[in-house]
Amino acid sequence: MRLFIRLAVFFYILVICVIGFTALLVLAHFVDFNQYLDFLEFIYLNGKASTVAGVIVASTMLLGLAFARIILGRQEQERLIHFDNPLGRVTISLAALEDLIRRLAIHMPQVKEIRPDIVSTKKGLDVDIRLVLRSDVNIPEMTANMQDIIKRKVQDVIGSEERVNIRVHVIKIASETSTKTLGRADDDEVVSPLPFHGYRS
Repeated sequence: MRLFIRLAVFFYILVICVIGFTALLVLAHFVDFNQYLDFLEFIYLNGKASTVAGVIVASTMLLGLAFARIILGRQEQERLIHFDNPLGRVTISLAALEDLIRRLAIHMPQVKEIRPDIVSTKKGLDVDIRLVLRSDVNIPEMTANMQDIIKRKVQDVIGSEERVNIRVHVIKIASETSTKTLGRADDDEVVSPLPFHGYRS
């Protein structure tokens, strides 16, 4: 499947480059516009040339649609996991598991914000978690505890011992800003004296 995706990317890049390079040649006057029109007229009037050009255009369109279907199918497959029950197949949306992880993080006071992203691979589930933590947090201990909780919960929900690889990215540590009310000065606050202008006679 990865080979088909690479071929699809190469195909789209090739088509875009050919169209763009041709347009640049015409716009930069490296190709005479009248010659370009003569070439198009030859393809239009010549039966064999029209057939060949039509086959090339149709093949390009069919390849583009086929590669688009492969890429979209791959993306949909990566967003689902499935297993077989005695009465039929069951599929679980990875978005549902991501929502589960967000609800777990609500009960962790150290977490201010969490953005999970899950990808299903042949080796199991890859979970990428981006965290915004509150200040004064022991990051190694807290993240290890979070990884253990999420792994056990996900395995309990999907009902299997499938490998769950959890990567945590701490993107920000929020600072708790303390506000100070304005009012009269504290008792221990030093008040600057008035400036001395000399003795009066």
